[in-house]
Amino acid sequence: MHIKKSKMPKTWPIARKGKKKRFVAVPSHSGKKGITILYLLRDILKIAQTRKEAQKILHNGDVKINNKKRKADAFPVQVFDTVSLEKAGKHYRLEIINKKFQLKEISKKESEEKIVKILGKKIIANKKIQMNLEDGSNLMMKEKFNVGDSIILNTKTGKVTKVLPMKKGAKIEIVLGKHAGKKGELVGFEELVRGKDFIIKLEDGVEVSLPYKTILVIA
Repeated sequence: MHIKKSKMPKTWPIARKGKKKRFVAVPSHSGKKGITILYLLRDILKIAQTRKEAQKILHNGDVKINNKKRKADAFPVQVFDTVSLEKAGKHYRLEIINKKFQLKEISKKESEEKIVKILGKKIIANKKIQMNLEDGSNLMMKEKFNVGDSIILNTKTGKVTKVLPMKKGAKIEIVLGKHAGKKGELVGFEELVRGKDFIIKLEDGVEVSLPYKTILVIA
C-alpha cells in the first residue's frame, strides 16, 4: 500500500510536511518494525532522487539486505537487518536511535551477521526441532533454545553463530513503544493473568515493565 508522508510511522526519520506531496510505499506488515528499501535509498541515503531511480538501482542487483539481493522497492527492512551497497562498498545496519530508525555504517564482516528473535519452535519428523524466526525464516537446530531467545545469525552461511537466552541478566534492547532504542538488563518478571511482562532496568537505572513483543535480547 502507499501512504502520505504526513501519515508515516513516527519512527521514520523524515519531516512530514514539505512543499511536495509524496506517497511512500509501505507493506501492510511493516511500518512499526521496519522501513522500505525505497525510503532508505531515496529519503535517507539519498542515492536516488525518485522511485524510478531507486528501482533501477535495485533491478541492477546493487542492493543486498542480509546478504540477499532484493529488487522490490517495497521490501521491508527491519531493525538489525543489514543493508549492503555493492558498487559503493558501503554497509549499514538499521537501528533505532532516539525512537527513530537510523542507518549505522558497519564493516563488511559485521554485515554478515544479524540478531533475530525466536518466535516459535516445532518438533517435526525424526524429533528434529524447527526454530521459527521473527523475520519469517525457519531453521533446524540441535542446540537447546526457547521461544523469546534471540540468535546471532550468519546471513552468509545461514548458520546460527550463537543463541542469546531470554533470562535474568540478559542485555535487552527495546524495539517498540515509547522506550524504543533504549537498552537495559532483564532483572525480573511480572506475572499477569495471561502471560507475563518483563522487568527491564534501563541504563539510567529506571525500571520498566514491558511486554514480550517490545524487547529483544542482544547479549
